[in-house]
Amino acid sequence: MSALASCPSCGAPLSFRPGTMVAVCPYCHALAARRDRDPELLGKAAALVDTGSPLGLGATGTWTGRAFTLAGRVQLKHPLGGTWDEWYLALDDGRWGWLAEAQGRFYLTFAQAPRGPLPPVAELKAGAPADLGPDGLWTVVEVSEAAFHSAEGEIPWAVEPGATYRFADLSGPRGAFATLDYGEEPPLLFVGREIALEELGIRGGTRKAPPVAVQNLNCPKCGGPLALRAPDQTLRVGCPSCGSLLSAEHGKLAFLKSLERPHASLAIPLGAEGTLRGERVICIGQLRRSCTVDGTVYPWNEYLLLDAGHGFQWLVQSEGHWSLAVAAPAGEIPQPQRGQKNLSALDETWRRFQDTSAVVEGVWGEFYWQVTRGERVDVSEFVAPPRSLTRERQAHPNGGEEVNWSLSTYLDPSEVWTAFQLPGAPPPPIGIGAFQPNPHKPALSRAWLWAVAALGLLLVLVLAESATHRRTQLFHQQLDLYDLARLDFQVGDTIHRPSSPRGPAPAGESPEPVYFSDPIQIKEGHRNLAFTLRAPVSNSWVSVEGALVSETTGVAELFLVESSFYRGVDGGESWAEGAQTQTVFLSAVPPGSYVLRLAPQWEGKMPPVRSIEVELRQGVMRWLYPVLALVAILVVPLVTALRMAAFESRRWQESAYAAGASSGDDD
Repeated sequence: MSALASCPSCGAPLSFRPGTMVAVCPYCHALAARRDRDPELLGKAAALVDTGSPLGLGATGTWTGRAFTLAGRVQLKHPLGGTWDEWYLALDDGRWGWLAEAQGRFYLTFAQAPRGPLPPVAELKAGAPADLGPDGLWTVVEVSEAAFHSAEGEIPWAVEPGATYRFADLSGPRGAFATLDYGEEPPLLFVGREIALEELGIRGGTRKAPPVAVQNLNCPKCGGPLALRAPDQTLRVGCPSCGSLLSAEHGKLAFLKSLERPHASLAIPLGAEGTLRGERVICIGQLRRSCTVDGTVYPWNEYLLLDAGHGFQWLVQSEGHWSLAVAAPAGEIPQPQRGQKNLSALDETWRRFQDTSAVVEGVWGEFYWQVTRGERVDVSEFVAPPRSLTRERQAHPNGGEEVNWSLSTYLDPSEVWTAFQLPGAPPPPIGIGAFQPNPHKPALSRAWLWAVAALGLLLVLVLAESATHRRTQLFHQQLDLYDLARLDFQVGDTIHRPSSPRGPAPAGESPEPVYFSDPIQIKEGHRNLAFTLRAPVSNSWVSVEGALVSETTGVAELFLVESSFYRGVDGGESWAEGAQTQTVFLSAVPPGSYVLRLAPQWEGKMPPVRSIEVELRQGVMRWLYPVLALVAILVVPLVTALRMAAFESRRWQESAYAAGASSGDDD
């Protein structure tokens, strides 16, 4: 039940819900504090800044089945400029909730009694973890100070004109959000999550008419036309005509300093509209930044895009490479440790690419913070092509600091040109981008798919050939070379003479050893033949000139096979070459009766070995052809893999974290 009272300044009626500490008079904007008897005048509230909020005082909605009313709003100023809204939800069960609104995002939190001691604000560091014990492990996003600007409706805490409040914003997994309010002693803890307005079912309320789409003003320095497309959130404007940096606070333009005119490399003009990745956007700001690495300056351009939901995205242009960056939840990204090269976050493993300081060199268009030339942020970049995670750490004038993570996706330059209908063709990219997708990766995937299919087919063919190639031994013989050469040889005191039926060679002629086999019956004419020679030679050789002669037609299948084996020691190292067993393959021959004619040969008069073994088989699997097919199948994926590796090598040549490189990481 609301309590009724009168404004201590103008006497207008005021109402105080249970839990309301301060009510703002809707007529004279007096801040009236609730007391036992009459309200106490705390001062006057300044005029509200038009933030373009879609919410209005008195609007209603539901949360977890409980109805609520937007009973009040406080506007707080950020040390980097800008104003954000804190809406107060009065639930029908008597509880209060806080709905923070900033840059098109909404965060709903509720007061929660800490279950353990809260850390002092001096111990918190942006980007570092904050262990709240039973209340969970969080990531510190920002440690700063907010200044009270204005308010309306009913407020559940004692606001004071001009007061400042130390706070720390924390981020957790799955969109969890928390705030530590050090404006009270002991500090207060508020816990909730980022939320979409659709989840609250908000309806009704008194809202101001939406601002005009474009506010046309003139530069106070040169008189050039300026079209502000986000006038409710713009704090700085860079005049594209004269290069002046202007303040746009309180809806008025004021000259701050002269800067350079827009750089010639800027490709997207201010006010350009387009559809990028299915979302309608408009370019409202141009920023030129640079970093210095080993004495070399690397510049790039950034374009601030305003989307249909009044949120912001960044389009980044660097040496012809383009990417689209959106905010990433810090609570789902662990704090990188010193020397840590890999980061596991957002279901991905990211590799550290660079740590540097980014400096603003030029400002044109409108921006939602008090940006100026020379502004510096510390940047760490982690890549997993075609995306990157970038951490920016920025100090605040009041000694605070904040850390923002952004998730960037590489864009094909033609996609940007098409989205904004830019004239001509995009300039070709220079070098390899930090997270440019490897163009050989899709080709490698396709090559491996093809190779797997081809290997499967090859395996089927090999199995089929193995099943059909039933090896049959047609001939096997141990040939006595001494006997074939008709040479006498002595073993002990016994002299052995050859038993060759041909008798001794004629006087003056060299022996020509030739062997004829008994008839060999070949029954299958579609299976190949293999002739094998085994000779226990050492530092010598034996060859066989052979012919498989058909007894029916007299047609001969000629072949030559040689067994040679040499070994020795050279410079203390043993070596060996050749083989004592060799096989030669013959084509299939028609069925019939055949005779083998074998003529062994060697160097010198005496054979290097006493005997050799010869064998003729049919239906022998020849593995040379499957191996050649295997090599042919693997050539394309292997060459593609080498090209892919070469591309990655060139990419990481530009990184401070390439293999073997060291970095002075200061995390």
